Amino acid sequence: MLGTWVHELQRTEEDRLRRFFLRRFRDRSDAFDATQETFLRLLSATPRGVVENPKAYLFQTARNIAYDQTASRRRREQVECPITDEQAVLNIASDAPSPERVLIDKQRLELFERALMDLPVRVRTVVILSRLEGWSYPAIAEHLRVSPNTVYNDMRMGMAHCVAAMARAERR
Repeated sequence: MLGTWVHELQRTEEDRLRRFFLRRFRDRSDAFDATQETFLRLLSATPRGVVENPKAYLFQTARNIAYDQTASRRRREQVECPITDEQAVLNIASDAPSPERVLIDKQRLELFERALMDLPVRVRTVVILSRLEGWSYPAIAEHLRVSPNTVYNDMRMGMAHCVAAMARAERR
C-alpha cells in the first residue's frame, strides 16, 4: 500500500519536486539526487497511521532533505578551505622530515652502527635479533643455545654500550 501511493506521487510530482530542489540548490545534479532521496525516504518510512495528504507529506519530506543538505554543506564549508592561492599550497606544513633532520638521523644511525660493531659477536647478535628483527628473548636464547637470562644480560650490556657511545659522540 505504501509503495503504491509513493509510486503514484513519483509519477505525478517528480518534475515539480525536482524544480523545488533546483530553486533551492541551483545545481541540477544536487536537485536530481535530492529528488531521488525524497522518494527513497518515503519508501523506507513507516508513517504513523494513514497519510491523509500525500503531496504535503512528500513536500515536507523534501523540505527536511533540503534543510539537511544545506546544513551539511554549511558544516563542510566551515571545515573545508578552497585553495585559491597557489602560494598558500606551498606553505602547508609537511610531515616529511627536514633535510637537517634527515642528516642528523643519518649521523645518529652511523654512530649506533659503529657502537654496535664494537660489541662482542653474541651481544651484537642479540641486539640485532631483538631490536631489528623483533625476535623474543626465548627465541633468541633457543637460536643461540643460551639461557634466556643470558640473552637478557647481553641485551642490557649491548644497549648500555650503544647509548653511552652515542652520548659520548654527541657531546663532542
